[in-house]
Amino acid sequence: MIDLDKILNYAAEKKASDTHISPRRSVYLRTNGRISSVGEVISKAEIDELLMHILSQQQQAKLEEYRDVDFVHSTNQKFRFRGNAYHTREGVAMAFRMIPAKVPSFDKTGLPDFVLEHAKKLNKGLILVTGATGHGKSTSLASMIKARADNKAEHFILLEDPIEFLIESDKSIVHQRNLERDVFSFERGLKAALREDPDVLMVGEMRDHDTISAALTAAETGHVVFSTLHTNSAAETIHRIIDAFPAEEQSQVRSQLASTLSMVVCQRLLESTDGGRVLVYEILMSNYAVSNHIRQNSVFQIPNAMQTDDSGKMVMFDQSLAYQTIQGKISYEVAVHNATSKEQFDYILETSGYEMPI
Repeated sequence: MIDLDKILNYAAEKKASDTHISPRRSVYLRTNGRISSVGEVISKAEIDELLMHILSQQQQAKLEEYRDVDFVHSTNQKFRFRGNAYHTREGVAMAFRMIPAKVPSFDKTGLPDFVLEHAKKLNKGLILVTGATGHGKSTSLASMIKARADNKAEHFILLEDPIEFLIESDKSIVHQRNLERDVFSFERGLKAALREDPDVLMVGEMRDHDTISAALTAAETGHVVFSTLHTNSAAETIHRIIDAFPAEEQSQVRSQLASTLSMVVCQRLLESTDGGRVLVYEILMSNYAVSNHIRQNSVFQIPNAMQTDDSGKMVMFDQSLAYQTIQGKISYEVAVHNATSKEQFDYILETSGYEMPI
């Protein structure tokens, strides 16, 4: 049988973020965003045998019914991985994402300090961390929650699918609930949480109408709610939430969102000049102008409100991208490929005195 622990321990030692095990292929590791193969080819039969040992009967049944399943695996060297098994044309494949043993301190995320200060001091409202899969959303979210839990005594209820970082605190009560094992759904968990005396709630992902509605209600009733979305900008995040509802409900949702949204952090990890990865972000802090644009269905005006804000706490993606380019952490070629607007990005560089490539 495949020695899964040996493979994953090796991946951890090589600091690979992801490990892929597929039938009729060798193991592939993703390190600093790049994929490379290691080891010998693995057969479909070997993977099928492995699945019988690492998945519970319930998980095996879910894999067969839904054609994929999430799980967590800990190796004999105590490395933890979030796993997903899924059917393909050639058989079942598996992807493993490394979960750090400890929640990274916030200063390791690459986000500005004012983001953490806001997350620690907020008394009620919604904080969203967004971005594509594999771009550090879970890490940023966990570091904020850990810092807040250690800052003052509160009751945290975290709804996750699956539980990734194990968050403990000597000052606060932190209850982590795993979807399906501990709670039937995010929506049910959020509604039940309102009877469980929480100060802070976290839902792993606002993935559907019912979960979004429950999260907005929780934030509206005086709780701090953290969550994630797979969106790439603050304006897109707001659109995604509103568009999850039928047209006849969108006016009410805009009103709810306008009164509860507190901060949106959109993040992206890009290839750095030293071969690693560096964080680039967009940050929206809700204010009167932003709330008004949400309420009046003029979300397209939010980028303008961010650009004209003088608080120093609004950051456009291209501004963050330009800063990392000026610092020499991202090449111009990588930066311009990822810029929201090449013209705006080049203008920021030129006005900063950056020597533009010919």
